[in-house]
Amino acid sequence: MPRNRLSFPTDTSGITRFGRPPAMSGPWFGPGPSMAAGTDQAVSMLCDPYRDLFAAEQAVSPYLVDWSQAFADLDPTQAAPVALVFKRSPYPDVVERWLLPDLADPRSRRIAELHLSARLNNVLSIAGAHGIDIVTPKAPDAGLLAAVRGNLLARLDDFSNMSLYFLHGLVQSAFGRDLSINASQTDGCLPEARGHGGATGGEKPGQARPGLALAVNIGQHLTSWGLIRLTRDGGCVVERLCRRETCLDLTRCCLTAEIADILAAVQSDLGQATDGVEAVGISLAATVLDGRPLPVAEFGLFAACSQGELDRAATVLHEAPARAFPGRPAVLVNDGRAQALFAFHFAGGKTAAGSGHLLTLRLGACPCVHCLDADGHSPPGFDEFGWLAIRAVPSRPGGPLFSTPRHPLSHYGLAAAAHELGLLARYGLGIEDAIPFFHSRLTGEDPEAAREAAGIYRILGAHLAMLAAEIHAHRPLGAIMVMGSQANRLDSPAFAALSDGYAAFAAGRPLVPATAGRILVEEASAEAGLVGAAFAALSADPA
Repeated sequence: MPRNRLSFPTDTSGITRFGRPPAMSGPWFGPGPSMAAGTDQAVSMLCDPYRDLFAAEQAVSPYLVDWSQAFADLDPTQAAPVALVFKRSPYPDVVERWLLPDLADPRSRRIAELHLSARLNNVLSIAGAHGIDIVTPKAPDAGLLAAVRGNLLARLDDFSNMSLYFLHGLVQSAFGRDLSINASQTDGCLPEARGHGGATGGEKPGQARPGLALAVNIGQHLTSWGLIRLTRDGGCVVERLCRRETCLDLTRCCLTAEIADILAAVQSDLGQATDGVEAVGISLAATVLDGRPLPVAEFGLFAACSQGELDRAATVLHEAPARAFPGRPAVLVNDGRAQALFAFHFAGGKTAAGSGHLLTLRLGACPCVHCLDADGHSPPGFDEFGWLAIRAVPSRPGGPLFSTPRHPLSHYGLAAAAHELGLLARYGLGIEDAIPFFHSRLTGEDPEAAREAAGIYRILGAHLAMLAAEIHAHRPLGAIMVMGSQANRLDSPAFAALSDGYAAFAAGRPLVPATAGRILVEEASAEAGLVGAAFAALSADPA
């Protein structure tokens, strides 16, 4: 087998095809052999955590959590230690320590190149960094450094199914410099591991004062707003809820240019109802670092911005609410963080997570994900969880090296899984038909149809387990809360199937937080971000 090729038993979407299940122990998830698009080929995702990743002539597990386990299990007397130092000045560095296999073996070298590349990508996606140093006690391996640099600095369009141009743009927007990747030798001990955030439980959870806030949630496609009243007993009341298209030109958007018109529409709609507003909270479907939005050219809410508009974005977005609603303090938060604040303070998340972190997820046009510690805080970082590499797919000629949660954990995840099983074609369904069709089968009276539909939801649950494992490595999870949605038909039956898939994938995989509680907050997705933004606004010190 050529040095740069590994055998991965995957199809075009990463849903694993193993033919008929072999005679082996271990749970399976996904539709069973009799439900494989009308053929006699079994299509399932194998839950087998016991493969030897480095064994010659064996197909490689596509799951990155299995790779992390295999590297963690290397014999320290035979493996070489390495520290990955993520430089984030003015924020604390993040450090991961790993063992490397014998790089003289071509297969092991190729896996090591991919594994280190994935680790660098994933910490960069969560914590952010302007420089990465690969530190070893011996002279750096020039070939390993070149391979990692090539993957992360040159394969911007096909490192994964999410463009690295965005992460590189975030680095430039946050730190004012390009990302650098270097290698060095230490004369002493390797740097100690240092995660990105920890659940200390030592601080008082953030508290918001009772009062009335105007909350605005600016999404990629829709903007919603409402008057949110936080009560003295710790509750909340949504007094009004409206929405409109974010940008009237649906093809491309520049929030820098649109923000004044959006807030003018809010002001016009609410009229005198805003007279009692004490604070304004704005949540954005964009990266926000320490209250500062990080615009990236050609992406999302800033896709159509000129360079001048990008340069002015942070200033304009902070000044616009002050002009529209003078005298009221305003805060900007990421929409994922706003959602998490709602779950933590108003949906039982603090109690559910205990001394651990709370992970929240909404299956929107993109996965809306965030993680809060036991005090309801999150450390400064990019928190772009949709860019995490969770599956390796480098055997596809001309394709990406990795796939991410972007599609499986979005509004289109069910359709994507059903398509790869051949079920969209089998039933003559379009993408938007998948959710109502399979949900009706899941909850219907035909047991065979219900099992088939449950298998598709279980695939989504397995991807949630992969996502949780990556976050758990730095932020030990105590609970996972999923925002229910009428649009996604994400209710108790669907969530039960999804949770079963999570449990099946977690079985035998210690790096997946199997004991973290999995909780559905029913019909919460429309209001969660607004309530969280209001909480952030009323938590801020009054001007």
